[in-house]
Amino acid sequence: MKNKHHTLRPYTLLVRSALGLLLIASTIGCASKPVADLKYRADRQERLTHGCVFYFDGAGGGTTKANYADGVIKGMLEAGYRGGGELVAWETGKGLMKDQDASVAYKRSKANAGAASIRSYQKTHPGAPVGLLGFSAGTAEAIFALEALPETAKVDHVVLLGTSISRDYDMTEALKRVKNKLYIYTSTHDQMVGTMMKFSGTADRKFHDPGAGIKGFVLPAGASAATRQLYAKKIVTIPYSDDFRKDGDKGHHFDNVKKDFIRDHVAPLLMGRSVPKS
Repeated sequence: MKNKHHTLRPYTLLVRSALGLLLIASTIGCASKPVADLKYRADRQERLTHGCVFYFDGAGGGTTKANYADGVIKGMLEAGYRGGGELVAWETGKGLMKDQDASVAYKRSKANAGAASIRSYQKTHPGAPVGLLGFSAGTAEAIFALEALPETAKVDHVVLLGTSISRDYDMTEALKRVKNKLYIYTSTHDQMVGTMMKFSGTADRKFHDPGAGIKGFVLPAGASAATRQLYAKKIVTIPYSDDFRKDGDKGHHFDNVKKDFIRDHVAPLLMGRSVPKS
């Protein structure tokens, strides 16, 4: 009898190659140097007195040379955001697949550094609102960073886009560090998460799991009453709506980081406001 792992290997490689091509095709025109990075604005120090959003970019991004932050930055500015921003680097620098495949231990080590940056900001700007924004594999980094914070160092708002961490990931510890709400935008049209992640593996390295970006988080097995209460109180799931189309969002993976969507749907949440009705 043939070894089943040897039998599956060509198929697995084929699927992973398809994932790589899909990632490349989807990101053409998306990954670029930020033209208005809040970190380099002349008014940065003044902005930081009003708050800071820490952005955890997706696989293949996360550096000043290549990232998906352009629409995020422009959208936040157009929404009237007065605070500063920080692009949290966690990627391997070896490309999309290496970032996605990186071990949980590696990702947690980078998230720990991100948590240290958040804590440093909180200490130098006590009381200023802190927001976390995660995109794609960066959603796992945002969650790991939350877990690395002291429970007393709560952040104000969290928004997750194209979430590629597993849907049954235990969010208990992360939610304990969220003062207000954790918002997760979901879409059944997101083929990057819904189809390919089953084979490439989620950001927290689970296979045959579509990721939380499709329909949101589910309670982990054996969830305690306290965990159930946290999920009910803190997590707000926002499913894809055809109303998003006016902002260029058709429910695909990279649509969530387009400028208009960030301006109209994400920025208000990070500023502690409700999203305007269509």
